[in-house]
Amino acid sequence: MARKPAYVAWDIETCPCPLEALSPAQWRRYEKELARQRKLTPEMAEEEASRLTRSVHPFLGWVCCISAVSGTLDGAARPPRSWACASPDGEADLLRRFWADIAGFPGSTVWVTFNGKAFDVPFLLARTVRHRLLPTQRRLLDRYPYRHTPHADLACVWPRQCSLDDLCDLLGVSSPKGALCGADVAGAVAGGRLEEVARYCEGDTVATLACLREMAPVLDLP
Repeated sequence: MARKPAYVAWDIETCPCPLEALSPAQWRRYEKELARQRKLTPEMAEEEASRLTRSVHPFLGWVCCISAVSGTLDGAARPPRSWACASPDGEADLLRRFWADIAGFPGSTVWVTFNGKAFDVPFLLARTVRHRLLPTQRRLLDRYPYRHTPHADLACVWPRQCSLDDLCDLLGVSSPKGALCGADVAGAVAGGRLEEVARYCEGDTVATLACLREMAPVLDLP
């Protein structure tokens, strides 16, 4: 009997680099990105716009947590796992451990995200290159938007922008959203609440895998 392929849903959480740590080149990039953000959301407070600008750009932010959960389409799953760090100084070790720990997954693995092709993959790759590390699972980095293997990005299926919470509601999946949200991550990390950030990130991966199972009949999956 053929072995069922593993589906690994993963997600990252990011934090802004401190303003005082930005290089001149980073500062120029920051000013451009901040101006763009202010134009898009003029109602947003300046401090919040600054934090968001740095958190979503891989040249201005860093990865504070990666979570992943492995399972099959029939409902079997392992407990989620996280890699986290409390400061930019720990990012290189976080990424090194992540890439080492997923190196042994077979080539048939399907990597699953929500908006990973647009955000998580380029951010993760940029930070990996920044620390002169090599990805051990290049299939995870696939960004082609019109296929679902080796990377199934559920956000690519829908013609209009939606959130993971929206998709969970549509599919009748328990939403991962609770007391913590993405905007709270930087503050939680700064406050030493890494465990809370990891649980939040893991919740997103579990929900993403559950959504994949609901969508599997209409996707071309092995």
